[in-house]
Amino acid sequence: MKLDRLFSAWIRRRDCNDRGIGVCYTCGHVTELEAGHFVPRQHAGTRWDERNVHGQCSYCNRWQHGNAYAYGKRLAVDYGQAVVDELWASKRQAVKWSRSDLEAMIVKYS
Repeated sequence: MKLDRLFSAWIRRRDCNDRGIGVCYTCGHVTELEAGHFVPRQHAGTRWDERNVHGQCSYCNRWQHGNAYAYGKRLAVDYGQAVVDELWASKRQAVKWSRSDLEAMIVKYS
């Protein structure tokens, strides 16, 4: 999906230097980063929430399945426990994005 590609690239630009290198949000390793989700991306309510997605090394993102424990601890420090709870609770809420919502996000992250 076009929005997924644009959002992922936007996250990596936000969290990396101009050479594409950044600090993993969950383990602190300095490397090329991927867009790692705290609440997995199959949950539409948080899929494109900037608070839910941060640069992660491939080890944490893929092999540790997001390293959720460390991710949640870091989110609590950066945003507060209320945001962590909000993100986690929103995965249980059905969200149906309208075409105009998706198009607006495509414009925002382009």
